[in-house]
Amino acid sequence: MTTPETMAPPMPSTSPSPAPLTPASLSVGHEMAWQRLLTNHRRPHKNAPFGLLDIGSSKLCCYIVRTRGEEGFVLLGRGYQAAEGFQAGEVIDAEAAEASMLAVLNEAEEAAGETLREIAVSWSGGRPSAGLVTVECPIGGRLIDDDDIDRALEQVRGSVLGNERQILHILPVEMRPDGGDALADPRGLAAQTLDVTALVVSVAKPALRNLTACLERCHLDVMELTNATYAAGIGCLTVDEMRRGVLLLELGGGTTSLGLFSGGALCHLAQVPYGGEHVTRDLAYCLSTSRAFAERLKNLYGGVLCRACDDNVRIEVPIIGDQAEQPTGEVPRTRLTEIIRARVEETLTLIQSRLRDQEDLVQSKPPRSMVLTGGAAQIEGIEELAEEIFGLKARIGRPAAVRGRAGLEDQPCCSAAAGGLVLVTGRDGGSSWKQMSEVPALTSGLARLGHWLKQNFVS
Repeated sequence: MTTPETMAPPMPSTSPSPAPLTPASLSVGHEMAWQRLLTNHRRPHKNAPFGLLDIGSSKLCCYIVRTRGEEGFVLLGRGYQAAEGFQAGEVIDAEAAEASMLAVLNEAEEAAGETLREIAVSWSGGRPSAGLVTVECPIGGRLIDDDDIDRALEQVRGSVLGNERQILHILPVEMRPDGGDALADPRGLAAQTLDVTALVVSVAKPALRNLTACLERCHLDVMELTNATYAAGIGCLTVDEMRRGVLLLELGGGTTSLGLFSGGALCHLAQVPYGGEHVTRDLAYCLSTSRAFAERLKNLYGGVLCRACDDNVRIEVPIIGDQAEQPTGEVPRTRLTEIIRARVEETLTLIQSRLRDQEDLVQSKPPRSMVLTGGAAQIEGIEELAEEIFGLKARIGRPAAVRGRAGLEDQPCCSAAAGGLVLVTGRDGGSSWKQMSEVPALTSGLARLGHWLKQNFVS
């Protein structure tokens, strides 16, 4: 018997993990690596190079890496491109989106000296949503094992299948043997029944079909698809934060997402359609300048906190039609701060309202702190503004899983990519989206060959 606790569409979450074997200061990715080693979990890529494509709302990032055990990943090659043909992470122009993906893949492949045939994807689009579902799984007095948990997760999947949404993740949040106390890991305990509460993360099917079709035209198989907010949490949160309760805000270019983690699991996820790109648009509109120069102003002088000296700082701004080297406009820095703060404050307030919609959940699993990640998290003073609005201590999240020639890839905008790599090779205790299994590999390969022949030899 299944009883949905929340009817909102599913969203990513982090699953319970065994007792900690690493210091609490280590990231969730490190603990998942330890789980993989101790449980003899078979890694899909072993020591061979593999790639991940992070599809954000304003940029594409491709990593080609090699695993180095529990120490993370060695970066072999990477590529960055603007997300042309995408809006809020979804394909709106198939030709432009395909060209963008080919460009970022080619850049990474040339740097790594490798050619990709399959790829993992971290995706912020698809209008993701999440909901909690509880099922009761009969055990019959046996010791609970992995098969019982997998069976419960499949029962959850069967209870929420729909025509308009595609499930990305099913992640256990609580497990109660015989309806008793919630346990992080009930395996090895005898019980008559097992009640499993899982978070189901889903996206819109049409948006997913458009994305996978573009990737197929790039002659790539998608081996795994993860939600970017879930991946960002895996990439930059610590084990201690996830167990105590933490609110993750991923501030992207076109969207801002929240993930509520508690007890080592993702408990809720939501998204609003505003991000750093909207700050740039506001600056361009209010100052009558170009989008390119507005982006430059945001990066060089942008902030959300007013300072006493800002009125005395004058910034030259080329009005639309001016030559960049001969600007005719001038504004005080205070004006930039007012414009940026208004948009960022509105975005954070909308996120706060999404959190209030889950008041019962938040009261039962209150966050103790918050972590900001994503490109827009680098706006000066945003931590202080977030603390003012949410009343929680905030920090900027920086991943530590990928190391390249220049050191750690620890920029906040890299969190989803780093966490996606961990999810591909690690174990999160749940079930994830896989490429359509109904199509045999031979049939899929022949279809791609036919498409290639048609592109190159049929006029």
